[in-house]
Amino acid sequence: MYISRFQVGNYKSFREPITLDFSKGFNIISGQNNAGKTALLEAIGLDFVGKPHRSLKTVPARDTMPNQLSWVNVSFTVPVNELKELMLSSPAQEYQIARPMIGSPFALKVGYRDDSLDSALRLVNAILSEQDFTFAVQYRAQRSEGNSWTASHLPSYGLYQPQRQNGSDVYCGFRFDPSHGISITRSGFFGGAQDLGVQLAPTFKRHVYRFSAERMNVGLGAHGAGTLLSRDASNLPEVLSQLQHNSARFRELNRRLSSILPQVRWVSVRGVSSTQIEIVVWPHDPESQREDLAVPLLESGTGIAQVLAILYVVMTSERPQVIIIDEPQSFLHPGAARKLIDFLRGYPQHQFIIATHSATIIAAANPQTITLVRFEDSETVLQQLDAKAEKGVQIALADLGVRLADLFGADNILWVEGRTEERCFPIIIEKMLGRRLMGTQVLGIRQTGDLESRDAKRVFEIYNSLTNAASLLPPAIAFVLDQECRAAEVKEDLRKLSGGLARFLPRRMYENYLLNADGIAAVGNSVEGFRGAPLTPDEVGDAIGSKLSDGTYYCGRSSPDAAAQRLAEVDGGRILREVFSQLSETRVSYEKLPHGTLLTEWLIEHAADDLREVADLLAAILDSK
Repeated sequence: MYISRFQVGNYKSFREPITLDFSKGFNIISGQNNAGKTALLEAIGLDFVGKPHRSLKTVPARDTMPNQLSWVNVSFTVPVNELKELMLSSPAQEYQIARPMIGSPFALKVGYRDDSLDSALRLVNAILSEQDFTFAVQYRAQRSEGNSWTASHLPSYGLYQPQRQNGSDVYCGFRFDPSHGISITRSGFFGGAQDLGVQLAPTFKRHVYRFSAERMNVGLGAHGAGTLLSRDASNLPEVLSQLQHNSARFRELNRRLSSILPQVRWVSVRGVSSTQIEIVVWPHDPESQREDLAVPLLESGTGIAQVLAILYVVMTSERPQVIIIDEPQSFLHPGAARKLIDFLRGYPQHQFIIATHSATIIAAANPQTITLVRFEDSETVLQQLDAKAEKGVQIALADLGVRLADLFGADNILWVEGRTEERCFPIIIEKMLGRRLMGTQVLGIRQTGDLESRDAKRVFEIYNSLTNAASLLPPAIAFVLDQECRAAEVKEDLRKLSGGLARFLPRRMYENYLLNADGIAAVGNSVEGFRGAPLTPDEVGDAIGSKLSDGTYYCGRSSPDAAAQRLAEVDGGRILREVFSQLSETRVSYEKLPHGTLLTEWLIEHAADDLREVADLLAAILDSK
């Protein structure tokens, strides 16, 4: 069994229903804080009280009484063999199904010719011969009047149009016994408010577990013989106590627990009174036989109880379960969260619905569906993404040398040439402009060399393909590119291809702004082993000057006459490499990231005007967003 379709209406931040499609395996729900993820998981968990949506749309005046009914439409998809098992475990003694219209295509197909017992028996046998079923039911929760189930449509499994008499649907009743088969318990016509899906809905619900991000105080419980974990995991001590008798399975659960949380070597259950037992955690080798050093679960770290309960459900359930996990990264270290996801992937029969803003968890889960949760105009809005397309997003990002984790959670991205700009531009923004990046992420495109013309076109083509559809990818506010040797028409083409987002540094490349003799001397002298004698600014100035007059350092193979033009058009990266090598007598090679960062920080402190053009460009970009 799994939840295949879902809607929630008039509950907390949810006003209008939006249909979500889920599948077996992993389903990810992601969004910013306070967007409605936890409320959505509460609704999917099918165990909530009515809490009507309140906003200016539903409560336009202080004395307005909003609709008091919160509800969800949920579709359970169940294979027929599992359906029969669930019917046997359900408290219902008799089940009711709608009779089809006589003469309808479905009735003719299954041999339902009249309202006799024989026709009813053929009908039930035909229905229970279907390969699988999808039951569409509604869970309704009043603020103060409890909750109830009803059918979203009749019959809830939707195979045919029901027969009606005097405005009422007509049903027949049957019993199902694997020893004696199917028996019809009623004949003729009768009006019914029940339906097979509605009758089974409480049973379906028992197979839906929701694990919240809050600390679970389930370390202490009563003695008992139960082996089915309650939906709130309150009887975890009881079921683990029973599992201890199956030493092989209990040992396997402990092995899995330790692989996820290495600091936990073992857990066990012990009696603390004639009526109560408690779970204890062994942080030491259990072979030591020092049970006196075990620590009660209630005194242990957050997350152990959640992992224990999740492992128990996954490893001991005889039937597929729906397992809902809220923000696992909030109670687990990133490494432990990834290991938990890897473990869960080994149990594809279960359905996992996980709310997270962790790109690591999303990548590890390789989800079948992804739902974005946003809070707009005082209500939650849901948007379901194409999971296959999102996998394409990650592949395309990898082609740019970028991981989803690099940009996930940002409001927008400022793309830059490479890692040097990725490191240095935020320093300029914060120290020279006195601004905070807040939701803007500065991200370098790392695998495209110096973004030559053909590479830049490929970047924009990939980016445009990613942003044409809904995606986890945040929007770009600009692409800051080097001038390099691009002709004016080439730069204009790139601006058009980028949708106007391409911006070019006034100089050939960022390294051109770092050609400050005093700064290079200071950085060189800070590098251990640069050379024996201290480096002087005059030496650096002479070395740079000789290259500025050499035409081979320019795109046009000739040196411009004006000094400012030379500084703007020279190959600054090549000069820095050669100056470092030359003046250190080949002891030190110029490294763009560490040395470029040191030069940037020195310039901000001692010669900030050298970086003014870059700072002004970044300020204009940030203002435009």
